[in-house]
Amino acid sequence: MKLGACFGLTLLFAVPLAAEAQERPRLILQITVDQLRGDLLLRHKEQFGEGGFHYLFEEGIHYDDAHHAHANTETIVGHTTLATGAHPAAHGMVGNLWFDRKAGRTVYNIEDPDYEILSGGAGVDADTEIDPTQKAAGTDGRSPKAVLTTTFSDELSIATQGRAKVFGVSVKDRGAVSMAGHTGKAFWFSKSAGQFVTSSYYYDAYPEWVDAWNARDLPQSYSGTAWELLQPIES
Repeated sequence: MKLGACFGLTLLFAVPLAAEAQERPRLILQITVDQLRGDLLLRHKEQFGEGGFHYLFEEGIHYDDAHHAHANTETIVGHTTLATGAHPAAHGMVGNLWFDRKAGRTVYNIEDPDYEILSGGAGVDADTEIDPTQKAAGTDGRSPKAVLTTTFSDELSIATQGRAKVFGVSVKDRGAVSMAGHTGKAFWFSKSAGQFVTSSYYYDAYPEWVDAWNARDLPQSYSGTAWELLQPIES
C-alpha cells in the first residue's frame, strides 16, 4: 500500500527456507509503504501488538541498512525499483509524470488507452481528485506497458511456468500495477466508484470473488467514524 507522490521508503521481508527441509515458500508477501522510514519500525517496536510487524521481525529477515541508488522518491519510481531490482534508467519509470516527446505531452506513468478500466465511471474524477499526477493522465486506461524490465512477479511466473498466482493490490493504481508486473493481476481502489477495480489488460470481466468483495460495500462502513490514535499523542 502507498500514499501520495512523496518520500517512498520501503521495508521488504522474506520468509527464509527451513534449514531441514529446504522447502520453497508457499507464500511471498511484499508490503510497500510510502513515507514509512526504516528507523520508525525500530523506534516504535515496543508499541506494536502481537503479530504484524512483530511477527515479521521475529520470523523474517530484517535489513537495517538498505539503500536504493536513485534520487527521485516519487511513488512509481520506488515501487518499480523494488519490484524490478533495477534503477529507473533501466526500468523506465523515472517519475509519476514525464514529458513524452513522441506524444508531445506530459504523460502519467501507467496510462494506456488500449486497456480501459472494466468498471464504467471508475476513472479519475478531475473535479475531486487531489493527486495532480492522476489528473494529468490522458486516459483512464492502465497497464504496465511502460515498465521496461521484468519484475520479481514476472520472474516468479516464469520460474513456475505460470503456476504462481501473483496479485498486486493498492489504494492507487500505480502501486498495484508496478508490483503485479506484466504477468500478475493488479487491483486498485477507485474513489469514483468506491470499489476495487482493474483494467482490460488483466481481465475481460471481473472474477466472481471480486464482484462479491465489492458488493459488501465495506468502504461505506467507515462513514461517520473517526481514526483514533492507538497511543497517547505525546508518545
